[in-house]
Amino acid sequence: MVDQGRPVRVHVAANPASQLASEFTEARIRASAPPGVALSFGASPADLAEAEVLLLTGQMPLDDLDRRAPKLRWISYTSAGVEWLLKLALPPRITLTNASGTHAPKAAEFTLTAVLMLNTHLPYLLTQARAHRWAPRAGGTVAGKTVLILGMGALGGAAATALARQGMRVIGNSHSGRPHSAVSVMTLGDGFRAFLPEADFLVIALPLTQETAGLIGRAELDLLPPHAGVVNIGRGEILDAGALAAKLTEGSLAGAVLDALPQEPLPPDSPLWDTPNLVITPHCGLYDPTAYGQRCLEQFFANLHRFRNGAALEQVVEPARGY
Repeated sequence: MVDQGRPVRVHVAANPASQLASEFTEARIRASAPPGVALSFGASPADLAEAEVLLLTGQMPLDDLDRRAPKLRWISYTSAGVEWLLKLALPPRITLTNASGTHAPKAAEFTLTAVLMLNTHLPYLLTQARAHRWAPRAGGTVAGKTVLILGMGALGGAAATALARQGMRVIGNSHSGRPHSAVSVMTLGDGFRAFLPEADFLVIALPLTQETAGLIGRAELDLLPPHAGVVNIGRGEILDAGALAAKLTEGSLAGAVLDALPQEPLPPDSPLWDTPNLVITPHCGLYDPTAYGQRCLEQFFANLHRFRNGAALEQVVEPARGY
């Protein structure tokens, strides 16, 4: 518990290179901060000397925190993915939280959009249009079709709800196998593989961990029916993009929408740009510029209230689990 007689020292660091930097300006944070908070701003590692809490956007040097930030107890990261932070082996005294769940409303809409695009053969039609070919191909409605969602956290759960509302049969997969109201069949661990042949659509909504890296390769893609489509809103390293490109090129998979790529930004010479029946959205599909920053700050200051009172924080990252 923090001494209630003094303000909590919160340092705010936003890397200007981050696409989220504009969401966490000094003016916005000062306007949102409750009483009892001493704010400081800057991206220099030297600024952490007195900080108890670090509100971090993008990356900054965080080595040698025992010496440079002896009072630091909590890092609140304004994105969901924390892979680079977990590689730093933060001192055990420091709790790490992320922005898990903040993307959920947009994740529901984007995943629904992507599945509808695949169902109407839009990636195929766009490929034909680029080649100046008139090649009609119609699709029915998604009602009654099956979607397999890997990852049933905030993103996958929101996607499941949105897709089930369209009359789709949803098969879920998670680490825990915990039931979800929108899911007809819940699997856990490697259990999803048995259902790949039934999937009209595969949605990847997993965090990147040692267990999920490279999870979907050629063998898994070969289990999908040829008419199936793939959506990745998780991390690019989970899906073998080369195997996916080969399947799309040879026509043994109908289409794909990738919001997460194996390398970001995707290099101009990447063959993925010219892969047929593939739509690429440059890791912006889940970002809501009208609400993301405000949601993050509301969650942060709610957590800061818990921090002041010695209560358990929410959105805590478990290093052993990877998210």
